[in-house]
Amino acid sequence: MCMMYHDESGVSVIIGTLMLILITIIAASGLALMVSGMQKDAMERESHLAAVESENLRIISIDPVGNSTHWHSVNVTIMNLNTADSRVTAISLNGVHAMNYRAKDGSGSGDLDYYKEYPVGYNFKKRVVVPAAGSKEICLNFTEIVINTSENGNITFTGWTNNSVNYTYPLPKHPRVAYPYVLYPDMVYSATVKNVTGSNVIVTPSGNYEMDTTGNITLFYTGSMTNTSNYTINYTTHFDTFPPPFPVSKNEPLTIEVITSLINIFERTFMPPVPLAEVQFEIERVVDSNGSVSYRDYLILDASDSFDPDGFITEYRWAVWDNSTSIYDYNNLTGMKVRPVKLNLATCQNVEIDLEVRDDTGMVSRLSQRSGNITIP
Repeated sequence: MCMMYHDESGVSVIIGTLMLILITIIAASGLALMVSGMQKDAMERESHLAAVESENLRIISIDPVGNSTHWHSVNVTIMNLNTADSRVTAISLNGVHAMNYRAKDGSGSGDLDYYKEYPVGYNFKKRVVVPAAGSKEICLNFTEIVINTSENGNITFTGWTNNSVNYTYPLPKHPRVAYPYVLYPDMVYSATVKNVTGSNVIVTPSGNYEMDTTGNITLFYTGSMTNTSNYTINYTTHFDTFPPPFPVSKNEPLTIEVITSLINIFERTFMPPVPLAEVQFEIERVVDSNGSVSYRDYLILDASDSFDPDGFITEYRWAVWDNSTSIYDYNNLTGMKVRPVKLNLATCQNVEIDLEVRDDTGMVSRLSQRSGNITIP
C-alpha cells in the first residue's frame, strides 16, 4: 500500500507572513488616521488662537441721555479693527450686564436694526455683529424696552369655513414671529383684539380665543368671533434690560465692558469732566449820550480751570438765577468765559450760578452736583 505525505509547513509560513503584513497595514492606517486627526485638531487650535489674538475691538464713544441728575440710556459705538466680523456675547455697564438691548442699522439714518417690522432685540442668544473694519452702535436702555405694534384692522378669518370646530390662524405681526421663544424666553407681551366691523368692540380672550407661544390664534367655535368680521390686534411687547432700579448718576464714571464669542474682553471707562468756576467782579466806565460818565459793576464767569481726566471739554453752559428767577438756563449762556449781561447787579438778590460742562465722549457734569452752586447774597 502506497502512502502519500503532504508537507504544509511552507503554507503556514506564507499565511503567517500575510497576516503580519495585514496587521502592519492596519496599524499603519490607524496611526495615520490618528496623526491626521491630531494634525487637524492642532490646526483648528492654532486657527482659533489666531482668531482670538487678532480680534481687536475699540469702544470709541458713548452718547448718554438723561435728566439733570441721572442718565436714562447710553448708546455705545464699537469699532472693529480686525478683518473678520466679531460677535458680542454680552455687554455690561458698571459691572451690570444688559439682559436685552438694541443696535443701530449702520446706514447712518439713525434707525434701529429691524426684522419683520420689529426692532431686533439682542442678548446672549441673539448676538449683535460688529462688521470687519466697521463699527456698530449699541443702544442700552436703563429701563425696560416697550414696543407697540398692531395688525391694523386687516385680520379676517375667511378660511374658517366650518364654524362647528375651532380654527387656528397664524398672526403675521404677532411678537413671537419676530421674537421666537427659543431666543427670547423672557419677552412678555399683551394683546388687545377689537372687532372693527362691530364698532371696535374689544373681544376678551375668555371663551373666545387663545394665543400660543409661536404666534398663532385659535378661535373657539363657541365664542363670539366670526369669519365675516375684520379685527385689529394691538400688541405691547416688554423686554427687561437691567435689574430695576438702575440709577446711574451723571457724576459717576461709566465703565463699558464687551465680551465677544471668542471670550475676549474689551473695556473702557469714561470719566465725567470736572467743572470749576470762578466769578470775577469788574467795573466798567459808561458814557451816556449827554457825555455823562458813570461806573457800573458787572460779572465775568470763568470756567477755564475746568478739566476732563480722559479727554477734553467741548461745551460750557451756564445757568443763573436772580432770587430764584431763572435768567439763564444752560442753553442761552455758553462759553468758557462769559458775561451775563441780563443780570443787573444793582438790583439782583441771592444770585445762584451753576456750570455744566460736556466732554468729547458725551459725559456731562454740573457744578451743583459736585461742590454746589456759587451763591452771591
